Amino acid sequence: MCSRWLLLFLLSTLALGQNAPSASQSPSQNHVQHGRLPHTPAAQPKAAPKAGAAASSLPPDAVVITVQGLCEKEATGEPAATTKNSAAKTSDTPSSAGCKTLIRKAQFEKLADALNPNMTPAVKRQLAEAYPRLLVFADKAREMGLDKDPRFLQMQKFATLQLLAQDFSRHMQEKAGDISDADVEKYYKDHASNYEQVELMRIFIPNTKQHAEPSTADPKALESSTATPAKTDNAADEAAMKAEAEKIHTAAAANGDFEALQKEAFEVSGLKSASPNVKLGKVTRANLPETHQKVFDLSVGQVSELLSDPGGFYVYKVISKSAVPLSEAKQEIHQQLQSQRMQQSMETLINSVKTELNQSYFGEAAPAAGPSMRAPRAQPGQPSAPPAPPPSQE
Repeated sequence: MCSRWLLLFLLSTLALGQNAPSASQSPSQNHVQHGRLPHTPAAQPKAAPKAGAAASSLPPDAVVITVQGLCEKEATGEPAATTKNSAAKTSDTPSSAGCKTLIRKAQFEKLADALNPNMTPAVKRQLAEAYPRLLVFADKAREMGLDKDPRFLQMQKFATLQLLAQDFSRHMQEKAGDISDADVEKYYKDHASNYEQVELMRIFIPNTKQHAEPSTADPKALESSTATPAKTDNAADEAAMKAEAEKIHTAAAANGDFEALQKEAFEVSGLKSASPNVKLGKVTRANLPETHQKVFDLSVGQVSELLSDPGGFYVYKVISKSAVPLSEAKQEIHQQLQSQRMQQSMETLINSVKTELNQSYFGEAAPAAGPSMRAPRAQPGQPSAPPAPPPSQE
């Protein structure tokens, strides 16, 4: 959230005050016109500027930004060091050339940390380049009395609500993350099945056939196919592939070679692409569709029944069984518990109030939009859902 606020801040600040791009403007200036951060053209790559090597050694009161010609005294929410020379500031000269505003390291870091505690040096530089412009515009706005305008005051109230809600969410996230090792261990034991892992081999058999197009090298065949296009008998193809799947399953159960059987499945189906790797490596239940998770009940060396889903047919073989060590599962469990506690806290708070809208003013709620299209069909070798497990790490 903090990063998003910072990005919006930078984009809005960089975009302000820009006129239409002229022929003399650089590509980076043109990008600012369209609400994007400036960047170096791809044809002329340039390394991003690095923070000074001595940045960490600078004292807190070291000046890191100097804004010449600005007598503004409000920088990061606290009075900034402002100096004047012999040219005194007058009431009708809000940005006198005889003034300068100094932003010190402690002030700037306080602002950067508030926006994003993990701000990178590159983004800090963007902030430093945009911040003086923001000060100048704000100074002029106050001079014009815009800070007293009812519209501004209303926007300020709403922005305060947003910032408070954002900070509350951050605070609750941190509180939800206060999880003891005992809580992690208890979750691990209570959900032991989630951390079972099996080493698997798998054969995928498509449930449809791919038919070759007529060869352009044979004009007679091409002419014949154009005149009387062949009709594909989908039912016959599906029946043939099911018979092939049953044949392959029988061979696999008889200790057949999984790699050879996988190649045979693709050859019979007419697929020209390389057959998938039959070695899946070690996977947990979360790596397999729910209908495939019954393979966890098999013994080592046992071959599954023939499984099917809209993507095709599958045959599994268990190579080994083990459990994910607690040390490896700890981070995942911590994130799971944090997410659960955060959701419970927010739901409790949201459900503590009841909202009613005046339908005469707002109108009836729009009906929920239904699915616009079907889910994409699984690719060869992949269960329909969820994603297939990662390849073997051998």
